[in-house]
Amino acid sequence: MDRDDVTELLDSLRRIGGEPETVEAKSGAGGFPTSVRESLVAFANTEGGTVLIGVDEETGFTVVPIPSITRYRDNLVALARDAITPPLQIETDIVEVDGGAVLVAQVAPSRPDHKPVYVTSKGVTNGAYLRTGDGDRRMSEGEIGLVYAARVEARYDREPVPGTGTQDLDWPSLRRSLQRVRAGSAKLRVEDETVVLFRLGVLAEPQPESPLTLAGLLAFGEYPQRMFPQLMVSVVVYPADRAGGTRFLDNVTVRGSIPDMVSEALAVIRRNLAARAVMGEFGRTDRLEYPLESIREALVNALLHRDYSPLTQGTQVQVELHPDRLTIRSPGGLYGGLITDELGEAERASSSRNGLLAGLLSDTYLPGSEDLVAENRSTGIPTMIGLARSNGLPRPVFTSTLLGFTVTMGRSELLGPDVRAWIAGLGVPVPTPAHEIALAMMRGGPVTNAMLREWGADRIAAGQVLRDLVAQGIAVREGGRRYARYVLDPSRSERPALRTLWDTVDATGTPNTTQLVADELRSRGDASAEELGWLTGLSRPTIVAHLNRLIEQDLAVAEGSRNSPKRRYRWTGMAGINQGKKR
Repeated sequence: MDRDDVTELLDSLRRIGGEPETVEAKSGAGGFPTSVRESLVAFANTEGGTVLIGVDEETGFTVVPIPSITRYRDNLVALARDAITPPLQIETDIVEVDGGAVLVAQVAPSRPDHKPVYVTSKGVTNGAYLRTGDGDRRMSEGEIGLVYAARVEARYDREPVPGTGTQDLDWPSLRRSLQRVRAGSAKLRVEDETVVLFRLGVLAEPQPESPLTLAGLLAFGEYPQRMFPQLMVSVVVYPADRAGGTRFLDNVTVRGSIPDMVSEALAVIRRNLAARAVMGEFGRTDRLEYPLESIREALVNALLHRDYSPLTQGTQVQVELHPDRLTIRSPGGLYGGLITDELGEAERASSSRNGLLAGLLSDTYLPGSEDLVAENRSTGIPTMIGLARSNGLPRPVFTSTLLGFTVTMGRSELLGPDVRAWIAGLGVPVPTPAHEIALAMMRGGPVTNAMLREWGADRIAAGQVLRDLVAQGIAVREGGRRYARYVLDPSRSERPALRTLWDTVDATGTPNTTQLVADELRSRGDASAEELGWLTGLSRPTIVAHLNRLIEQDLAVAEGSRNSPKRRYRWTGMAGINQGKKR
């Protein structure tokens, strides 16, 4: 990082009044901060980050003198190499800024086969951390287990399913696929049907009485939920106003094979989407709020790339249609070393967690259609992004944690009248369409240089636009040059800056983690602890602890038995903030 990068990052920290998830500031004035090792580990286990030593958060992120910055640099490199397993190779710079010197270390996300990274002296159970909010959280045993499982090629879709056989197959659907694959293979055209099913991976063994593989059952089974009741899709439609007591406008559990579930879930979503009139060259046409092709891609990705390990076979794919957004969640984070900022980049080849299932679905038809379920060409996310752009919609937001992957699609126009009015109300120059697009995207979440390039800006122009918005006090920067993201300044956001509300929650609590839970609960209205875990990556006990703090502050209420996993929590607003009372 150079001086301009560090200056911009410090300005962002001061304006935010705290550290974003990708930055850790350490003073170091009283000696080398050995606690930085936990942050190095946490960044390596998530999506990378930047450490600043010589910056004091307590005094408003001022640059403070440290005894010997070159010695600190050598100590930091040695700590990353010798005190952490596996050793980390970090990039360090000493940057002169604000009349002092700052030691900057950029930590890259570790490869999947190197995780979990942990503090050597603590061992993997107690020394592996994740970055959450602006703090480092110890990984749970379940999370560590998932990470170890991801270090090797996933083969759960190849596992035989005892108690199944050819009698469980949907033969009309399967025969359409067999006709397709035989047409493309001279060898398969002359093979016995049982042998073909084995070679395709539908049967676990080349014998008529063989059990089905999990992939074969999911792709061609009549009713896979006989063996795996929770491998289904739940579709919930929420009303705009829940004050009247109506919790759901539609609540459907979709079961069947993956092709059936995709088709049925699309039908439920379709009947709950509104159409708007669009005037074109040939007159008026009606267009759905969001293109069904994009929703189909998201559904297929969720079912194809989800984690099918025993740890997650009790978890369903969740689809939620809110008045302002569509959200699709699936078990298991990104696979194969990708990070969310790289999704959609043409030069990035994706990896499939379930290679056998991907192959089968690329030759499987949707019910009553000539369309295949999946192309297996790594085009799903680029297609979703392209459809959003061509339909004037916000770019889909992708969120990955160890436990799950979430796609969020906005239902309103990217530059609709309300968005343009909001931009005008900011009272700052908007000299180019790229500035307008960046602001509109930022209204919904972080923006990167790559995201603006997807909307037509070149790399240099996109960088200038983002720097302009920072200089105007509209945006703040998170992360270093390699992992730079830009978010709306909290003072400009339509949502309250919740960070300032938690200073007096609990002297022993973790304010920023409570904020994280509160922010997600507030945006959803109501949720279970499990649902909030999907959104935040926190364990259920941690979620419940922070929810109890919100209840004590009259910010949330609980419904249901205290120990029940079905217990739900509802955001009640800011009733207790000014009163300072507890239940």
